[in-house]
Amino acid sequence: MKNEYDYLNDVKMDFSIYDDVVLTEEEVYKMSETKKNNKSIKKRIIVTGVAAVLAVATGVAASEGYIDGIIKTITTGHSTFIEIDPRAPHSLPEELTGKLYDKYGNVITAITDEDIKGNIYDKNGKLLSEEQLMKLFNDALGDKVNVSEENSEDKAIWNTVQEAQGFVDFNIKYPEYLPGGFTFDNAYAYKDDKGNISRYYMTLDYKNNEGKIFSIHERLLNDETAFEMSTESKLEEMILNGRKTVIAGDKTAEFETDDSVSVTITTKGNVSKDELIKIAESIK
Repeated sequence: MKNEYDYLNDVKMDFSIYDDVVLTEEEVYKMSETKKNNKSIKKRIIVTGVAAVLAVATGVAASEGYIDGIIKTITTGHSTFIEIDPRAPHSLPEELTGKLYDKYGNVITAITDEDIKGNIYDKNGKLLSEEQLMKLFNDALGDKVNVSEENSEDKAIWNTVQEAQGFVDFNIKYPEYLPGGFTFDNAYAYKDDKGNISRYYMTLDYKNNEGKIFSIHERLLNDETAFEMSTESKLEEMILNGRKTVIAGDKTAEFETDDSVSVTITTKGNVSKDELIKIAESIK
C-alpha cells in the first residue's frame, strides 16, 4: 500500500505563498502550512481523485492540531516532518463531522488508508463516488479551500535553469552529480488564478532514456513558506555537507541551504538510496 511519501515522489506541487496549494492524486500526504500570524487563508487545491480529496481533509485536520499516532518528529528549521503509525486512524476536520459514514451507518470521524476507496457512504447509506466526495469536501470546507482540477495552463515551464532563474528570488540549486542516464528535462512553477508565478518556488525535473524521473523542489525559506508534513514512511536523520537532512522511505531527501533555500529531492524510487544521498551531497 502506498503511503504519503510514496505519492509525494510523483509530486507536481508548489507550496505557494499566493494562497494556492497544488495537490494531485500522486501527492497524497498530510500537510499543513505553518501560519505564524494565525491568519485564515483560503486555498485553491487542485486534486485528481478521492485519495487526494481525503488527504486534503486529513491535512486540514492536521493544520488544526489533530495528528494521530506520532512516532517521530524531525525539524530542519523551517520545515517539520512527522512520522506517524500507518495503522492509526487519522482525524478528519470538524467540518466533515456527520457527513461521512461507513457501510454500517456509523459516522466516520477518523480514517485509515484502507478506508479511502469504495468505503465511504452518505447518511442514507449510499456509496459516495469520487465526484460526490469531491463536491462534499468542497461544500464542507469551502471557507478554507476550493477544489479544482489541474490543467496544463497551471504551469509555467522553462527549458533551462538559466531561463527559470529570472522568475525566482533565490539562486536555483542543481546537482553536480547525476545517476547514470539522467539529464535535465525542464524547470517549472505553478501559476495562481490570475496567472501570476510565485517567486518563492521552483521545481527541476531530471529524466533518463527510459522516461524515469526524479525531481528537485525548491522554495525560499521564510515564515510564509514554513510547513509541517506527516508521513507513514520511515524518517531518518543524517548530516550531509554539514546540513541536517531528512530521508523519508529511502526515496525523498529534504534539507535547507545556508542561503535560506529548502531543497526536496523526490525520486519515485527510480534511483537507489545511495544515489539519492549522492545527489543531495552534490547540491551546493
